[in-house]
Amino acid sequence: MKIQSISPYYKNSQKVKSYGLRNNTSVIQQNKTTSAYQIPYAMINFQGNSLNKIWDEYNWYIRHDRTPAIYSFLKIKETPEVMDKFFTTILSTPDRSRELIGSIIARPRETGEITKQLAEKLPAGSKNLMPFFYDSPYNKAYMEFLDWKVDHAHSVEELLKIRPDWRGEVLLQKYKDLKHNDNFELGNIPKELPEKHLKQIVNYLSSQMEFGIKYKKEIPALKLDNRSYEFAYFTEGRSDKNVFGIFTPEGKKFVLKISTPDRKSLDNPLALGTLAKIDSYLTYNRSRNSAPLCYYNHNKNFSIYKYIEHIHTRDCQHDLMKISRNMPDFYALGLNYNDTVGNKNFFLLNNTSNADLVKSVGFQEGVNRGEWISVDNDHVTYSNRLQPSNSKYHAPLPNGMQICV
Repeated sequence: MKIQSISPYYKNSQKVKSYGLRNNTSVIQQNKTTSAYQIPYAMINFQGNSLNKIWDEYNWYIRHDRTPAIYSFLKIKETPEVMDKFFTTILSTPDRSRELIGSIIARPRETGEITKQLAEKLPAGSKNLMPFFYDSPYNKAYMEFLDWKVDHAHSVEELLKIRPDWRGEVLLQKYKDLKHNDNFELGNIPKELPEKHLKQIVNYLSSQMEFGIKYKKEIPALKLDNRSYEFAYFTEGRSDKNVFGIFTPEGKKFVLKISTPDRKSLDNPLALGTLAKIDSYLTYNRSRNSAPLCYYNHNKNFSIYKYIEHIHTRDCQHDLMKISRNMPDFYALGLNYNDTVGNKNFFLLNNTSNADLVKSVGFQEGVNRGEWISVDNDHVTYSNRLQPSNSKYHAPLPNGMQICV
């Protein structure tokens, strides 16, 4: 994206020579016919480098070096007080603020490092280092960014790539605004499962569902248009959701998670829609520690996932500290796992886990370290220091731990 340089002391080719003045009335008067963003810049007194020079350096890193906005800011060497004022100036300018915050949310795994570097650049008492405080300039800018993003997002998936804790009604309304219908869905149906076949498979497996305690059983194959689909039934858990393996004639493997339509929700604990929000976030950020979500259908209340080969882990799965150590990418993305009950929630990350996982972030490193991959993310919480929650759009993920439905 080409960024136009914004210089508060330029008007056409004329340069105003009054830099760093405490009384900026003359500067404001000379710039009153230029960009609407001139006044916030001119009203700030910068010691050392002029504001104009700092802007030029910042813009150079972005435009010439192609450095993301947040790292362009962090490359500037100035006193903490000047850096704080400049950071606040960027945040008070709508287009540049969106650019800066956009560069932060695009890198959720780097939140910790960005926070650390900001703490080194800004004064210890800076409100910009306290993004969860309502009077923080960063908080205000982030809330304005959310308003803009919800209005301008081209898909629900675009929102879920940012964070997983969107309120269900926000996502449903955004989908309706974009698609002009109430047939909410996420992702895409795998090409190996033709849509008409998937409908028949879902109807067929619905008749095989069990509730409460589930018992292992054999499910007869289903032949559709000379294609034979085979199935497996996974009995772990006592919730209303049922989990089936689907194996196509080409040897592709998928997992179907399904419940009854009357239990559909994007907010309730253990609901497939709530799980789809979490897994969409992980999938769109290419996490190696979670089974990829392919498709979620809200009205029919089912999801399709990539199948993960069942290579069992050796370590105890009931120790949250061990889970944390064995799923570092999961936690780098701001998710905290709280389930110590299920015996089959994790498998060993391996080169044979699933072919598509090879494209996930840090896959081979994770394999070499013996990391785990989660196939059930019902019991998680989300937190990101640089993405404060807004009750207008977000709600805490419901931790379904110890809840039996």
